[in-house]
Amino acid sequence: MIAVCIATYNHEAFIAQAIESVLMQQCDEELRIYIGDDASTDGTAAVCERYAADKRVVYVRREKNMGLVNNTIDLYRRILKDGCEYIAMLDGDDYWTDEKKLQVQVDYLREHPEVGFVHTNGSTLSGSNTWTFGQREGVYGLDSPGFANCTVLFRANLLNDKLLDAIEAQHFIWLDYPLYGVFYQQTQWVYLPQKTAVWRDHESVSQPQRAEAILKLKEERCRMWKWLDIRYPGKVGYSDQEVQHYLYEQRLNLVYQFHDRSLITPELLNDYKPREWKQRIKQKGLKSTIIYAILQKIL
Repeated sequence: MIAVCIATYNHEAFIAQAIESVLMQQCDEELRIYIGDDASTDGTAAVCERYAADKRVVYVRREKNMGLVNNTIDLYRRILKDGCEYIAMLDGDDYWTDEKKLQVQVDYLREHPEVGFVHTNGSTLSGSNTWTFGQREGVYGLDSPGFANCTVLFRANLLNDKLLDAIEAQHFIWLDYPLYGVFYQQTQWVYLPQKTAVWRDHESVSQPQRAEAILKLKEERCRMWKWLDIRYPGKVGYSDQEVQHYLYEQRLNLVYQFHDRSLITPELLNDYKPREWKQRIKQKGLKSTIIYAILQKIL
């Protein structure tokens, strides 16, 4: 059985399209859709309840907001308890475009028992603009956007309660990075070139559009690197110096992008001023006189 895991929150405008894109799948494997509605305050619940009449849909309405990670982990635990063999991921604001998506991915895993994780090509939708996001190799890099979660299918036996407990205890703000970082050490990954899904690029937990929130996400990513590095020394994480360089560059980029001088901290001014950043800032060709003056003062 394939479990389709859909975590949703305030996706009234999108959730029906997400669910319909699963129901249209033509696949010889039995399908069950697990929807975790994280106490949405809009009309998401009403939409989900309509689909819950379908025997293939397991709809869980949260009494209180659990957050993306805990919401998804609870769905995983239900999926494991029900004995599903495969798990496909689809956030409530994304959707699939290929009715053969699940069949193609499951067929590949059946034919290649050494492979446990398959992801595909797809498109990013931002406003009225759409573009192909293409191939991503391996786990997320220093500032790689990674692949879209809505293209992923993996073997359910990669999950277990011990792993879920360990991630849950970290209180990360999102789940796919640390979880897939673990999978990357446990199994082979395969990329399939078919375009199967659309990922919406709009403000969310994993795609903030304010300077402070973006910086928090970058810092959280570094914390995930550290956690993975402790589990798999030298294989996934990054050195303290690499992390420091990364966060320093991100702060400078955000100061420039948002014209937000509040991001200039005492640590930025006093503790970390590597010479190479002077050249990097020059190479960026910054045109804003005000922000350039701020950066010149820092460096």
